[in-house]
Amino acid sequence: MKTIPTIGARKPKTHILRGIVAALFVSSCALWAESATDSQSIAELFYTLNGDAKDPHKKINHAKGFCAVGEFIPVKGITNTYNIPLLKESSIPTQARFSLGGGNPKASDTTKGRGLALKIEGKSDNWEIVMLNTEINFAKNLEEFVKFFEIRVPKNGKVDSENIAKVTKETPSFANYDKYLAKTPLAPSVANTTYYSIHTFYFTDSKGKSIPARFAFVPVAGEKGLSADEAKKLGDDFLESDFKSKTASKPIEYKMMLILANPNDITNDTTALWSGKHKEVQIATLRIKEYAGKDCNGDVYMPAVLPQGVDAPKDPLFETRNEVYGITFGKRQ
Repeated sequence: MKTIPTIGARKPKTHILRGIVAALFVSSCALWAESATDSQSIAELFYTLNGDAKDPHKKINHAKGFCAVGEFIPVKGITNTYNIPLLKESSIPTQARFSLGGGNPKASDTTKGRGLALKIEGKSDNWEIVMLNTEINFAKNLEEFVKFFEIRVPKNGKVDSENIAKVTKETPSFANYDKYLAKTPLAPSVANTTYYSIHTFYFTDSKGKSIPARFAFVPVAGEKGLSADEAKKLGDDFLESDFKSKTASKPIEYKMMLILANPNDITNDTTALWSGKHKEVQIATLRIKEYAGKDCNGDVYMPAVLPQGVDAPKDPLFETRNEVYGITFGKRQ
């Protein structure tokens, strides 16, 4: 089995250490007590929905997944446009995890919600990326995020489907997400799936200006969709075997595209679907070379680990998302 690169394998980068120490300090302050409470409540809600009393260390979201290794290849000369030192490197070792949404480690691969997480480990900097196969999220703030999962908690052993339908219809974010997901094709392979940042990040250009952009990893092989009948024939575990088959002959590649925000685009709401024409810039190619087992299923991928020149989103969910990841990772140990 290929050795999976880990962040612990290298000396931590100075600016990342400063960021981690600062984050730990701030999170311990009374100023952040309310945020920590929100994050703890959300983590407990996930355990209520997807936890297992017999397996307290269980992964409670994106539980089904597999690992891969490859390289992140910045576009030559891209640092002439964006001042991101990491992108000066010609090839950066990368660990990838492909997953399905939800807490069932035996979920069917016909589940529409898919994820791709990356650990990009440069010589002087790191970048961790967590993406979904949807351009938007289902909730725009913490209140909606909690509500989305609370209505799915069984009462007296039963899920109240009628109430879920009612609340979804009454909540525009939920309703819009359902409509979007219904139109999202079920791809036959991770090699035909586009993965999106959902959040808007801020990229420093060569003049020092902060440029808001979302990004997408677009499959070089192109997007494809399955009909319902085709999906039934594939069974419940086709993604992993398909991945092994494809990478046995050649790598799977994605273009990392920045989608630059237009002046009127909403950048602090992950439920806002940008419309119209946008300038797109390819900044790298992700080349996934081979299957690497399932050891990375126990790892944590932190979207807050950003390289110099890339700043965090300003929406109300990003920080809490990182805090919840930290809490649930701790419970898995």
